[in-house]
Amino acid sequence: MAWAVPRIGGIQRTTAVLVAVASIALLAAGHRAAALGCAVGGAVMIVNLFLLEWVGRWIVAVATDVGGASRVGIVAAPMKLLFIIGVVALLIGRTNIDVPGFALGLAIQSGAILLETWRVSGRDSAEGARAGDQNREGGSELNKPCSR
Repeated sequence: MAWAVPRIGGIQRTTAVLVAVASIALLAAGHRAAALGCAVGGAVMIVNLFLLEWVGRWIVAVATDVGGASRVGIVAAPMKLLFIIGVVALLIGRTNIDVPGFALGLAIQSGAILLETWRVSGRDSAEGARAGDQNREGGSELNKPCSR
């Protein structure tokens, strides 16, 4: 089985779809506060993943320019984490957000990561199987003997 790593955009898209479905289901069940909390929790996780990608690219760019790790690059990821913790603390402490709904929105991204990894790996294994069939039929240049 081929192994593929999902892209961040795919994870974010899957998270958005799953959060939307969960929020609509909660709304249809009459849980308005939980639906809003779920949507806000999912949005926080999507922003968190976006910031993680941005900070990661920035750390690599700084390390490339400097020729190694820099002090700013070393503290960038923990600062992003503290920022997200602060946002979550403010949302829970200063608003009347539904905490179980919010927690559901946060947790949905874990499922989205698993789902997107399964989806990408399934697609790549299907492509690998087609390539394997081509190789067995002698259609690949890799299986042909070298002529010198």
